[in-house]
Amino acid sequence: MMKPPLFFPLLAVIAAATAAIFPATLSAEVAYVEPARPYSASSFLKEVKPGKVDLSRGTVNIPLITWAADGVTVSSNDGLAPNANSKLAKAMGVNANLELVDNFDQQVANYLSGRAPFLRGTAGMINLVTEAVSSFGPDYEPVVIFQLSWSTGADGFVAKGIDDLSDLKGKSVVVQASGPHADLVQVLLEDAGLAPGDVEIKYVSEITYNEEVAADGRAHDPASAFREDPSLAGAACIFPDILTLTAGGKVGTGAEDSVKGAKPILTTRTASRVIADVYAVRADFLNEHREVVHGFVKAQLEEQKLFEEELANIAKKANADRARLEAFKKQCAPLAGIFLLDEGAVNDFIAWVGVDLDLAGTAGNIDFFSNDKNPVGFVASSKRSQAYYAATGMVSAVTLPDAAGWNFATDFGAGAAPVAKKTESTFTSTQMVREAAESEDASLLFSSEFLFPANASEIQWQNHRDVFDTLHEKVSRYGGAVVQLRGHADNFFYTFVVAKKGQGESTYKRRIPGTNDFQELPLPKLEQVVNSANQLSYERAFAMKRAYAQYLREAQGMTNDEIDLSRFDVKGMGISDPIHAKPTTADERSANMRGEMYIYAVEAEIPLDFGVDDLQ
Repeated sequence: MMKPPLFFPLLAVIAAATAAIFPATLSAEVAYVEPARPYSASSFLKEVKPGKVDLSRGTVNIPLITWAADGVTVSSNDGLAPNANSKLAKAMGVNANLELVDNFDQQVANYLSGRAPFLRGTAGMINLVTEAVSSFGPDYEPVVIFQLSWSTGADGFVAKGIDDLSDLKGKSVVVQASGPHADLVQVLLEDAGLAPGDVEIKYVSEITYNEEVAADGRAHDPASAFREDPSLAGAACIFPDILTLTAGGKVGTGAEDSVKGAKPILTTRTASRVIADVYAVRADFLNEHREVVHGFVKAQLEEQKLFEEELANIAKKANADRARLEAFKKQCAPLAGIFLLDEGAVNDFIAWVGVDLDLAGTAGNIDFFSNDKNPVGFVASSKRSQAYYAATGMVSAVTLPDAAGWNFATDFGAGAAPVAKKTESTFTSTQMVREAAESEDASLLFSSEFLFPANASEIQWQNHRDVFDTLHEKVSRYGGAVVQLRGHADNFFYTFVVAKKGQGESTYKRRIPGTNDFQELPLPKLEQVVNSANQLSYERAFAMKRAYAQYLREAQGMTNDEIDLSRFDVKGMGISDPIHAKPTTADERSANMRGEMYIYAVEAEIPLDFGVDDLQ
């Protein structure tokens, strides 16, 4: 199962404190909430008085959330308070007042009223509210200007009583309303082949335990709801809550706040391209103060570049520049005080940035906004989110948010150039990949198959474009998963030889190709038949991997340095797993001649080369 995290930041402290504040021995009612459908029908929107943004005092309010990537934003401003000497203020030409606003509805209210022209959320959250805020007029339409990061470990899904995600059909799960996990649950259910309505989704108001909100004695967060409501089969939670629910990432026993039978399914270590943290701004503010918004983005890119350089130094481990590391710790101590409530937890904060998220930087923003082939980019993600929200009634009509249209490669100066990153292998050996794919902890996320012609092992991706488009989308989305490609051979000839030998015969007749004549041939040894089938099936599996590499080069324009197939396991199944054990028709034989793709979450097996130990 999951290994414990290499750090234990604020959210983990909150989760641990839950046991003392809200013991599992107590029984509490779950305070489920029903999101407005559509979001534009939310009651708080009726009370908002829309207004212009006032910059006459030379200060703009900018929201943050409790997420380590937002600490980089704070660093660019040298704190939360307005600071005319900060890099952020100098880049924007106005002072920035940074505010922690984790309640997204409150952010929306501030955005509409003119108090703060920015929205800070995930791409999915921005898509959820686009229709609603746009209904106030074109001035209020959100324009996404910048991606901060991807979640790469902080969020995930825990379940009980299921083996595969498809087993959730007809069951109930819980997730925070209007929060970052809606995207995660949506993706998981869709990739498991489940349609909206196949799973009942229940909602709560908080993302994790909140002592103030829980003072009414009820459960308001997914982890607490999962403990109290036995009808729930799954919950989308932050990683520390998953650890608590599953007895440290194993299987919950029911003791110490765990839930009996609960096990982790995956986190964003596996689904590393699902939750994208972004900033959006009001259309009127962008039109009237484009230089301010441009300066904000420029300052963020430059500060992210500096953080990436510091993380790269730490990753050198024993060869790291220790003086530079100590200076970076001093820089991050105030951020630990803001986001972890303890400046002494600076190592935890740095590890939070280095492990649980991937700063987007210039290269990431180029890929997210400008790469029209990116299956997890801004446009593709927005279309997917909007389709889901429309299907579930969260929006009444598909309304895609705009992007600012920056040229991230040229619009922000050489200072924002990304730290060079070469694609490195996730696993260092094929044996590690096989062990990960076949470990007892592997959770199946997605599977697909297609057929090969008889006795053929070659495949051209152009003839199966939809198959390889789907494979690429899943491989991109689940950046920490293992992909197992399996080739299969038809078992008809094997069963034929077994039957002939059982009748005491030593020969068989085979039609001569292109004629009506037959030739008599000796029955081969069963070992020969099995070996031949094994070889053919392996060749089919390997052909799938080779065709995918060709697809990446030819259809996606990727270079060899950008292609990482170290997560792929190629396995020839021979005749060991036929769909039809005793095929009697051509169709049944054809069904056995197949290739299969399996994508597994294998988080306990994913190697990590950055941790708290490197900061000592």
